[in-house]
Amino acid sequence: MTLLELEITELSERWFRYVGMDHHKDKDCHWYVEKYYSYGELPYYQAFHWAYIGSDFQGTKCTTLEEAEEELRDNLALQIHIQKQYDLRHLEDAKTHDPNDKWYDYVQSMIPQYERGIRYLNGDFNE
Repeated sequence: MTLLELEITELSERWFRYVGMDHHKDKDCHWYVEKYYSYGELPYYQAFHWAYIGSDFQGTKCTTLEEAEEELRDNLALQIHIQKQYDLRHLEDAKTHDPNDKWYDYVQSMIPQYERGIRYLNGDFNE
């Protein structure tokens, strides 16, 4: 396995653990690089991800497999970063939430989920 494949595998495990914390759709856990032969032209590679969590991704037409894998890795890292920022913001909001608000108990109950999500996105799977 190449170093790039190892990076993608490690990032995809972080993503899988994160989306698997709660109910998720299976397609969130699949990242693709496809090779195309079309119209008698030279083949190209393209990375994809179809998601319920995060964003769908369709990479550019790449001339090498490595280029497409780099795009896939970079997009996966971006999705992890975006979700981590989302959880960090919500965690901070929860910790400073007004105790007099009617939603206070619910917001406080979400703190462990945000903390676990951040750990998973950082690659820490210890419970």
